[in-house]
Amino acid sequence: MLTDDFIRQLCSLSGELYEGIYLEGRRQGWLEEEDYLNSSKDITRKNVARILHLYLLKRRGMKDIGDIAEAYKLRDLFDCRVCANHVAQVYLRGIMPAKNLSKEGEFLWFDLDGKDSIEDNIEYIKRALN
Repeated sequence: MLTDDFIRQLCSLSGELYEGIYLEGRRQGWLEEEDYLNSSKDITRKNVARILHLYLLKRRGMKDIGDIAEAYKLRDLFDCRVCANHVAQVYLRGIMPAKNLSKEGEFLWFDLDGKDSIEDNIEYIKRALN
């Protein structure tokens, strides 16, 4: 799914107007310049997490979960220090799942630079909005 398609779906499902969303989203603090610059590129899981977390924080007034220690089980959580809190917030809220790389479930990772299907990304938006 392209970044622009993700933002269009978020607008559609949340009732936001798409026209002018890049400027308005940046003004409100839930979109970044990279979203516009990368609008025609596939969106990564870390950027989905960032956009959804900041949207909930800035547009919906949802407070952050204070203790994110439960998210430390994600082996790649701090591979991106800038996005660690975004990832933790959407993971702990059940918006985006971890990926399990072992049969016993002891090796969980978020796959920060991975890309999910269109259907999965739409499901993440719906979970965030509900």
